[in-house]
Amino acid sequence: MKSLALKLGSALVLVAVIAVAVMAVLTNAGTSREFRSYVDTNPVIADAISQSLVVFYMQNQGSWTGVNNILPQLLAFENDRLVVADSENTIVGDTANLLIGQTVSQSGLTGGHLIRIRMGFQGGGSGQMSGQAIGQFFYLSQTDVLNAEQDFLDQANRWLWLSGGIAATIAVGLAVVLAINFIRPLKALDTGAKEIAAGNLGHRVEVRSRDETGRLAASFNAMAGSLEQSEAARKRLLADVAHELRTPLTIINGTVDAMLDGVLPTEERQLHLIKEETVLLTRLISDLRDLSLAEAGKLHLDLAPIDWTDLARRKMDQFRPLADAKGITLSFKSGSNLQPVPADWVRLEQVLANLLSNALRHTPEGGQVAVSLSNSELDGKPAVTAAVSDTGEGIAADELNHIFDRFYRVEDSRARSEGNGAGLGLAIVKQMVTAHGGKVRVESIPGHGTTFYIILPAEAKSQALI
Repeated sequence: MKSLALKLGSALVLVAVIAVAVMAVLTNAGTSREFRSYVDTNPVIADAISQSLVVFYMQNQGSWTGVNNILPQLLAFENDRLVVADSENTIVGDTANLLIGQTVSQSGLTGGHLIRIRMGFQGGGSGQMSGQAIGQFFYLSQTDVLNAEQDFLDQANRWLWLSGGIAATIAVGLAVVLAINFIRPLKALDTGAKEIAAGNLGHRVEVRSRDETGRLAASFNAMAGSLEQSEAARKRLLADVAHELRTPLTIINGTVDAMLDGVLPTEERQLHLIKEETVLLTRLISDLRDLSLAEAGKLHLDLAPIDWTDLARRKMDQFRPLADAKGITLSFKSGSNLQPVPADWVRLEQVLANLLSNALRHTPEGGQVAVSLSNSELDGKPAVTAAVSDTGEGIAADELNHIFDRFYRVEDSRARSEGNGAGLGLAIVKQMVTAHGGKVRVESIPGHGTTFYIILPAEAKSQALI
């Protein structure tokens, strides 16, 4: 069966049928046992039994007391049953010991045989009782009991199977309803999966309950939302890459065409322009490659103990001419007894260079850019924190969650000529720090400045290939 609804419905119906069958068998067996203990059948008259009972009655001075003791001796077969009632129709003897003390009418016995003292009978009692009915007895043979039992069971079974049929019909109806309600959300999920596969990432499944299927639908919607965001990010990435590559290629192509057409002279200044654009292209491609390797966990790191202070001072010296040219004060502060950091010198230098370049770019003339180093902890283990702060325009709170995204610019309208770059610097910072097992965070107050914190573990990593 390919239909889950059919499987579920069949399972429910099968359970109902088995339940009815088991109930019938158990009820049948129980009824049979109980029936044998109290139901009566057609009596069998035995003259010998009558005479034996008369003799007992006469010898017992006209009393039935103790008659139950002799009754088993009067049975033809062990499984037969004998019941005796006195002249007042009160049962005084029963081999099954079930009806003693009841009246004949209460016991439901019929077809009893009178016990009479024959005329001229002489026994231990007075002769004036001759011809008098002193009681009656009921003889229930095994065959009679079984026949009556079978009739009773047949009737009970008819009612049982009738009620079972009704119950099974109701069960089938409920099975159909339950199967439909159970399958409906699964069909919706199947439809949703097909829509997603067809490229409709905006499709969502309606959540109708809070049970497992409802949670599955919610998870499906979350997955679809994540895929939609990833697809949107992919499209933006492709558009940004195309844009970033198009600009330098356009400049190179235009310059070369102008030189070939004689519009521009072939001189060193024009060649330097082409060189600058090719360097930009090379760096862009290299940055994208590094980002892809880091995100895939395949960025190779040549780890060795690094002196953060030495590395920071060198980068500060490299950027000091640029800071002086912009009228920006560049300061450095290092804590005492800094622990060595196991890191790749080239990658760590790239991280600090990107942060310093970003800080100088967004700090106005007369502003300050500061670098500070201090011992700290990362997840309860020794670490070193490098802080790069500036007094620039700051970053709005709603922008902070995106500044580490590829090609993200706080001000999209700013042109390359204004120094906004390709928008890969901070993305590279985060990926490089993460590859070293560290963390990066940012704090910013709009109008007052921004501080980036790089926290790297001070313990050697077990793997050099991240």
